[in-house]
Amino acid sequence: MERKFTKLFLTILLFGFFVITNSTAQNCDIPSNVSTTNVSNFSANLNWDIDVNVDHYSIRYKEMGTSNLLFKHNITSSFTDINSLISSTIYVWQIQAFCSTGNTNPSGWSIIDTFTTTNYPVDCNNTPNGMAYTDSCGNCVEGITGNLPCIDFTPTVTISLSNLNPNSSSDFSFSFSQDPNEPDVSSAVFASDGGSFDFTGLSTNDVVGTSTNMAAGGQINVTTTLMVDFIISADKISIKSVDDISGQVYSSFTVENTSTGFLIISTSLPDNNNVTSGNSQSIIITDLFVNPVPSNLTFTSTINSELGDVDLQTFSFTINSLDCNGDFGGSAFIDSCGNCVGGNTGAVSCIPFSPTVLVSISNTDCDSLTDLTINVSQDPNEPDMSTGLFESDGGSFDIISLSVNDTVGSAVMSAGGGSLNFNTVLIVSSIISSNQAIIQSINTVTGLSIGTFTISNVSGGISIIAQSVPDNNNVTSGNSQSVTFNNIFINPASGILTFTSTINSELGDVDLQSFPFTIVCLIVDCNGDVNGSAFIDSCGNCVGGNTGAVSCIPFSPTVLVSISNTDCDSLTDLTINVSQDPNEPDMSTGLFESDGGSFDIISLSVNDTVGSAVMSAGGGSLNFNTVLIVSSIISSNQAIIQSINTVTGLSIGTFTISNVSGGISIIAQSVPDNNNVTSGNSQSVTFNNIFINPASGILTFTSTINSELGDVDLQ
Repeated sequence: MERKFTKLFLTILLFGFFVITNSTAQNCDIPSNVSTTNVSNFSANLNWDIDVNVDHYSIRYKEMGTSNLLFKHNITSSFTDINSLISSTIYVWQIQAFCSTGNTNPSGWSIIDTFTTTNYPVDCNNTPNGMAYTDSCGNCVEGITGNLPCIDFTPTVTISLSNLNPNSSSDFSFSFSQDPNEPDVSSAVFASDGGSFDFTGLSTNDVVGTSTNMAAGGQINVTTTLMVDFIISADKISIKSVDDISGQVYSSFTVENTSTGFLIISTSLPDNNNVTSGNSQSIIITDLFVNPVPSNLTFTSTINSELGDVDLQTFSFTINSLDCNGDFGGSAFIDSCGNCVGGNTGAVSCIPFSPTVLVSISNTDCDSLTDLTINVSQDPNEPDMSTGLFESDGGSFDIISLSVNDTVGSAVMSAGGGSLNFNTVLIVSSIISSNQAIIQSINTVTGLSIGTFTISNVSGGISIIAQSVPDNNNVTSGNSQSVTFNNIFINPASGILTFTSTINSELGDVDLQSFPFTIVCLIVDCNGDVNGSAFIDSCGNCVGGNTGAVSCIPFSPTVLVSISNTDCDSLTDLTINVSQDPNEPDMSTGLFESDGGSFDIISLSVNDTVGSAVMSAGGGSLNFNTVLIVSSIISSNQAIIQSINTVTGLSIGTFTISNVSGGISIIAQSVPDNNNVTSGNSQSVTFNNIFINPASGILTFTSTINSELGDVDLQ
């Protein structure tokens, strides 16, 4: 009896009511081994032993000392959670079993279990002892929220134009993007300090561009067409972004011309949070922006976040045109010859067409055979010659005495500003008639034809037609030609003989010059002495008689080439010695080549001293010591060297040194001295420490020296 009274008292104390036991038999046993686990501030886990005969369970629980019972029904497992509890509070609970569906024939209630909720600190997510916190954007993050803290507001912005030509229409493109967890954008303003949009003729729904949009970290991707929403004023429109698939308006912004440039204002719609999952927007307004005059154009973007952050960025562009060389803002221009020059072209503006022409005959004796020499030269940057016509008002060519393959003269030619030099012989290639023949100019080194002359006897005189070979440009780098027809022109009777040159440029310029000669019928020797004994020697000079000159001897210069060491791949001094005996034909040009090695041109600078020379002329009466100075570096493979007199400081000659395929070349040009025979001369030239020996093997130097008379010496 005492035991029953105690149980009754405890039930009244905990639940506030009596437990009445049914007198009828029950189908289910009362659940056993009730317990409470995982108790926290606001929840607990209730446990009991499972009974296979039970269909479902119900529990009841409440705060101790109150009468407000709470229930959970239809539980089919051996545990359940109860939530929304109050921290630091004592709770009691019981469980009841039902062995069939519905709520009939329950078991009795289990013994009472008691637990007390905890009072742990809670984080911003209301999690006891949780790790969540409020970040700089005011959001609850980390812990078990599944949210990451926001990062700094640093939108990526780009602005571009499709062209930078002044006063021209351009596509204007702007884009911005954000990394995940940045504060959301609330508004964006794009402005310029120049240029404007051309709204002329626009109407509502006109297409003015395109855009691509990404949101929610890539889960949303929309391509849109930009259309005029409405015209606000002549200088302001609203543009809507229409989804290409759904046709819905995705967003809108305004574009306005201001007194200094333009404004584009875009406002984002609120999305119930202040942090982005990652987004981007790229907008192209097509062909509406008009670039300003040449100037520095600056665009400014001002983007505001929903939290008050402000991002300010500027983008500068130089508005200018392409010059004729394709250089942006360059200073190259089209000169009077129609060529792009100046700026970065490396080309100089052409000068007027003014070829220098000289015509001469070797004697003025009437009715006599004479040499006819024609000299033509051009300064650098003159228009190229296309054709040349040389005529006379008297005399004739002795064509009737010619045969095919006869040598009838010679020529010395220079082109490329002196970088190309040729000695040729004039060979009869074809006899058209007794009054016309074709003459080929044959290179003495290669044996190739480098030009033709058509010589003709015409009514009252002769004509010579020369045709230049096209070289894919219309301006010369400087050229000269000296052509001599040996002993085939017959002077007319005494009187005035006039030659006329008519030279045409590739641009249509015409240069006309005339050259008169007085033809006399005196019997004089070559020295002008009547009945004198002077004669023309094999060098074409008047010697003997009263000339005091001795007949020339064969052209046989002495040449020596030496190097200071023969170590492979090493720098060495290169020395060239050339000398002539008195009365040899004068040298005109010298070409020195190797089949290996190279010049160290890439290490040279203008004004570097690269060697020395000792020169003697006039049979030893003139002597010079010179230093070799770099005057010009044409490229990494070519330089011009000046030979500077150590006493006067004047240049007395130049050398063009080049690295060519397989070796090097040195071109030396002798200065004309108004005669073609030497009194004896010598030159010793040393290029100090700029020639690089090749790898091991035989290194061969070859000298090709031409006389002023067309002789060629090869060693």
